[in-house]
Amino acid sequence: MARRPSPARIKTHRVYEVWEAAGALGVHRQTVIRWIRQHGLLADISRKPWLIQGRDLKAFLGQRRNRGKCKLELHHCYCVGCKGPRAPDGKIADYTQQTATSGLLSALCPTCGNIMNRAVRRADLDAIRAKIQVTIQKANTRLVSPAEPPLNVTLEEDRKTHVKKHS
Repeated sequence: MARRPSPARIKTHRVYEVWEAAGALGVHRQTVIRWIRQHGLLADISRKPWLIQGRDLKAFLGQRRNRGKCKLELHHCYCVGCKGPRAPDGKIADYTQQTATSGLLSALCPTCGNIMNRAVRRADLDAIRAKIQVTIQKANTRLVSPAEPPLNVTLEEDRKTHVKKHS
């Protein structure tokens, strides 16, 4: 997925040409032109080159960034398939501990049936359990290297095959 251009890279009191704005944001100049023509970015297009006020560009990018954010209730998860917050199907979810203070809440979407995930704090688990039924899963065990080397490797055979012959 492509990254979103950051409004922090734009200076408020500067006037940008299309190619300068594109360069500062790391996008193609046609992207900036499309923002002007189709998405409502304010610019002076009465003469060439088109000029964009820094404060207008910064406000436009901030609005685009905030439009994609949504506030979730504590017991909701975000469904990527439906593109919206949803309460788990059947009000059932699984919690897997990730760190000492946080974990992953997994549930099924009631609309499309996809798996929804949400990172939650361990301290919020009691409040979530008041709204939905949460089953705490055992965390995955990590791979640990064996203390002893495997028994099928003989060092004598390895030494014979890798020894250089001097002539």
